[in-house]
Amino acid sequence: MRLALMLMVALVAACGGGTPDIAFDLDECRYCRMIISDDRYAAAATTAEGRTVRFDSIECLAGWVIAQEESPRAVWVTLADAPGKLVPVTEARFKKDDDGRSPMGQGWFADYQGISWDSLLVQVRREGALPLAHEHETT
Repeated sequence: MRLALMLMVALVAACGGGTPDIAFDLDECRYCRMIISDDRYAAAATTAEGRTVRFDSIECLAGWVIAQEESPRAVWVTLADAPGKLVPVTEARFKKDDDGRSPMGQGWFADYQGISWDSLLVQVRREGALPLAHEHETT
């Protein structure tokens, strides 16, 4: 099922709609509601309904994706060595900075080496970084 999701994300990303923009220091994270200010960790997704949502960290994005009843149409992350430039999650790998230097303090960042998106989702679920139903909307 995850392979099908990854293929669908890649297909949708390739078929238009384009990479979303993030207005740094203005846009709010869909998960934690913080203002998105650090362009090394920003992320975005297109919901199943076609709306763009933005995130201040990879762990916020992952927590939101895990909580969705329907898979998002597309998911993007910022590569650590290309601040502000979003790429599809299928083009990235993920690492954890032991010093926790991400906006949410869990230290996840996107790179060209590390674990896959699916493995990251498993790890974030294991770490307990999931939204509570009464605190966060899921769509």
